[in-house]
Amino acid sequence: MIQDLMRKHRRAILLFIVIVIAVPFVLFFGMPGKYRTHQTPDDNPIGTVGGLPIMESEFRRALNSLIQRKSTPDKPVTVEELDKSGEIDKLVQEIVDSKLFELESKKSGLTLDRTLLIEQMQKWPQFQTEDGKFDREAWNAWIDANRSKINWNELYKDIYDGVVNAVSVASVFAPARFDPREVDKKMENNYTKIRIKYAKISPKIEMTDEDLQKYYEEHKEVYRKPDTLTVEALKISLQPPIPDRVKEVYDKAVAGEDFAKLADEYSDIKTKNGGDMGWQKPTEKDPPNKKVIFDLKIGEVSPPIYAYGAFFIYKAEEDRIDPDTGVREVHARQIMIRASLSPEEKKQREDEAKSIAERANQEKDLQKIAQEKGYVFLKVGPFNRDTEQIDGVPNPDLYLFKNAFRESTKDGEYQVVTARDNIYVVKVLERIKGEISPFEEVKDRAKQDYITIVKAKEDYKKKVKEYADKILAEVKSLEDISKVIPELEIEVKEIQKPFTARDNLFSEGLMVSVSDIFKAIEGKEIGQIAGPVEDFAGDSYVVQLLEKTPPSDEDRKKMVEERDQMLRSEIAMAQSEMSEDYRLYLREQAIKRGIPIKINTSLISSIIGRDKTAQKGEEKKPEDTEHEKKGSGSTGIDANKLNLLIGD
Repeated sequence: MIQDLMRKHRRAILLFIVIVIAVPFVLFFGMPGKYRTHQTPDDNPIGTVGGLPIMESEFRRALNSLIQRKSTPDKPVTVEELDKSGEIDKLVQEIVDSKLFELESKKSGLTLDRTLLIEQMQKWPQFQTEDGKFDREAWNAWIDANRSKINWNELYKDIYDGVVNAVSVASVFAPARFDPREVDKKMENNYTKIRIKYAKISPKIEMTDEDLQKYYEEHKEVYRKPDTLTVEALKISLQPPIPDRVKEVYDKAVAGEDFAKLADEYSDIKTKNGGDMGWQKPTEKDPPNKKVIFDLKIGEVSPPIYAYGAFFIYKAEEDRIDPDTGVREVHARQIMIRASLSPEEKKQREDEAKSIAERANQEKDLQKIAQEKGYVFLKVGPFNRDTEQIDGVPNPDLYLFKNAFRESTKDGEYQVVTARDNIYVVKVLERIKGEISPFEEVKDRAKQDYITIVKAKEDYKKKVKEYADKILAEVKSLEDISKVIPELEIEVKEIQKPFTARDNLFSEGLMVSVSDIFKAIEGKEIGQIAGPVEDFAGDSYVVQLLEKTPPSDEDRKKMVEERDQMLRSEIAMAQSEMSEDYRLYLREQAIKRGIPIKINTSLISSIIGRDKTAQKGEEKKPEDTEHEKKGSGSTGIDANKLNLLIGD
C-alpha cells in the first residue's frame, strides 16, 4: 500500500508529511546536541528485534534523554527512581518499537536524499525567526559549532526513520485521524454564541431495601473506614534561607513605603490593585501563614512567613466587626515571593534523611538522633486519611504525610516521607485497622453507589437511548416530554447567558463538554432539539437550541489570526494519537509474523545499577531467581500473549 502511494504522489506526500506535518515519531528525533561522536568503549548489544541489534550506546543515549525529560530544575530524577516507577521498562519498550518501525521502513522501499532531510532539520523551531521564516544565521552558527561534535550519520538516520514512520503512520491512520476542515469548524464554534435549555434523561431506578442491603453485603470492604495510626517522626525543614529580595521589600514596608506599590513591584502574585486581598474572615481551615493576618494591628506589617514554597508578607489596612457573628474581619494586602532550595541543597537534605533512617533502623532510637542533630522530634496520632489537622505537621505537608502509610508492609521500619515544606523520617508505632461502617451509617452513600452501578449497565443505557430517540422523534419542546413520556420524570432548565465552545457550564451545574453540545446542535434550527449529550458522570441530556449568534466581522479577524495556532495544536494531537495507534499496529503485526525479540535483562540491570542494589544485601525471592534464570525481562510486551522470544 505504501509503495503504491509513494509511486503516485511521491514528492507531494513527502513535502506534506515532512514540512506540513513535520512529525518525528521515535524518541524526540532531531533535537540538536543529542548526537555526539562519543560511543561507549565496549558497545555491546542489549538485545535484538527481528535480527536488528539494540546497542548499549543507543540505550544509554535514550536513558540520558529520559532523565533530562523527567527532571525539573528543583528535582533531578535518578535512575533508581525511574526504575522503580517503571519508566525504564517503558523506555525499553520504546526502543523495541523503534526497531519495529525500522523493520517496517525497510519494507516500504522508501529512499530519501539528504537534501530532503536537511529541509526537515531546517524546520526545527530553533532555526526559525519570530515571524516563522528560516534563520540562516542561526543555522550556520549551529553547523559551525557542532561540525566535529555530532555523529552526522546517526543524526541523518534518526531523521530518516522519523520521516519514514510519519509516511507509514499517515498512510495507515491519517484519514481517520485528522481533517483540516475540523479546525475551521472548531474555530467557528469558538466565536459562535448560543443559548439552550436542557433536560436530563434519567429513567427511574427501582430499588428495594433488600436490593440495597444485598449490595452492601457484597461490597462491605468499600465501606471500611481508614486505618488509624500513631507514628513518631523526625522533621527536616526544606525551608530555604530568606532571600535578599524578601528582606529588602520587608524593610521598605516596615519603613512606611506604599505597600500597594511594593506589591506591584516585588510580589509574584500580580493583582490590579497592589496585592489587595479584600476583607478576610477567619476560618478554622486557614493555614498558619494566613492566620497571622488577624493578629495584626491596623497599619502593621507581618514579618516574612514561609509556606507553600514562598514567603508571605501581610499588611492590615482596615478592620471591622461582623454584626451577626461579632468576629473581627481584616482588609489586608499581601506580598508573595517564591523561594526554594537549590537542587543541590535539597538533595543534601534528602540524603541526610536517608542516612538518619538507616541509622534509626539499626539503633532503634529516633528521638536520640533528633536531639543529637538538633532536629524536631514528633510523636503524633491517632490520625487517619480523613484527619484535617495533625499537630506538628503543617498544612502544606498534611496530604502527603497522612497518605504515606496506606500500606502496612513497612510499618516496622523507619522510612523517608518527602512533603512540601519538610522531609520526615518516620515509623508507624501503632496501626488500628479501620472497621467496616454499619449499613445504616453508610446507607445513603451505598444507595448512590448502587445507582451508579445500575447506570453503567447496558440495559439502562439502552433504555436511555430509547427515550432519547423518542424525544427527538416526537417532542417539539422540552416541556412536552412529560406529556409524551409521562413515566419519565424530568426537570427542564435554561441557560440564560449565551456561551461559546470555549466556555464551560460548570457554574450552571451542567458538567458537560460544551464542544459536545455544539456537535449535537450542528445543522439544527432555532427551537430544534438535539442530543443525547453525555456528562462526565455518564448521565445523558437532550438540549434545545434557543439562540444562535454567528461570529462578527471583528471576530472573524481574530479567527484568521488564531487559525494557524489551532491547526498546529490539532495536528500535534492527531500525531500523538496516530503514533500510539501505529505502535500497537506494529506490535500486533509482530505477533502475527512471529518476529523474535530478545532483551538482555542482565546487561540492562548492570547499566542502570540494579546489580548494585542487590549487592547491598537485598534478599532475592525464589521467584525472582527463577525469573532471571529464564532470562525474561519486562519490555512492556506480554511475552506469553505475543508469543515473542524475550530472554538473555
